[in-house]
This record gives sequence, C-alpha cells and structure tokens, in this order.
Amino acid sequence: MRKVYRGRDIEVSFDLDICIHIAERLRGDSKVFQLDRRPWVLPDAGKPDRVAQVIELCPSGALQYRRLDGKAQEQHDGSTTVTPMRNGPLLVTGTIEVRREDGSVETLPRATLCRCGFSEHKPFCDNNHLKINFQAPGNVFKIHLSPVRPALDRPISKADDPRGAD
Repeated sequence: MRKVYRGRDIEVSFDLDICIHIAERLRGDSKVFQLDRRPWVLPDAGKPDRVAQVIELCPSGALQYRRLDGKAQEQHDGSTTVTPMRNGPLLVTGTIEVRREDGSVETLPRATLCRCGFSEHKPFCDNNHLKINFQAPGNVFKIHLSPVRPALDRPISKADDPRGAD
C-alpha cells in the first residue's frame, strides 16, 4: 500500500511492498528521510530538486514523487528498458503499467521484477532470491548496508522494517 507524504512543493510516496532495500534514499538527504522519526519522510526538509534526484535513484519504484511546484515530473525518453541484475531481479525503467490481482492498475517509472519465481509479491521482487541463493547473469548492482538492509545475504522482513510503523 502506497503512503503519501505531502510537502509544499513536492509530494513523496512510498510502497513498502515493492521496496528491495537498496537504501539509496538513506544516503541521499538525511533531513528528508530519517528512519527513527515519524513520519520518516518530510518532503519540505529538503530542496524539491534534490528530493526528486534522490528518489530517482530508487530502483524499485517504491519511492516516487509528484512535483507540486510546476516543475517537470519524472520522465524517461519514451522507451522502456529491462536490465537483469546479477543474481537478482529485472530492473525496468520507463513507463511500466502493472495490473494487480485485484484488477487495479498502477503506472510506475521504475520497477524491480522477480525473475527467481519465489517472490510473494509478484510481479515485484521481494528479495526472496537471496533466501534461495538464486544465480543468474546480469549487471552488478551496489547494495548499501543500512538499518533496512543489515546484511547482503538476507532480506529484511516487512515486519522488521521501521518504515512500516508510519
């Protein structure tokens, strides 16, 4: 379920169900994104351009933004690209229309899609490829250890993720 954090110039939304815990946003702007604060996202604590820049580093699309200041929304060149991540999901960027089991449709600018077959949130990756030691070729993707990703070899559970408490 996507939670919305509205600021004056930019609105940030987050969907814990599709987050793969790369932790880019924790490295981006600590005034805007703080795990030990409720709410953990304060869009007005940073400059809207910087907030958008940090959010666009999120590969899963769990973090998104909507500009309220009249500036451009996240855009891609019109094409959709699929890049396999080594031993992990497919990283998709572009305009991605996802139809869920309940019939709802969500359009995402970025997504990480399961290719191991063991995700409990298909079509999205939920890091279960780590539990089964999934091996497949692809591009190396830097994973940053953080409170939401304490180890490279195992995913954090949704229940243990501090962002679920908002």
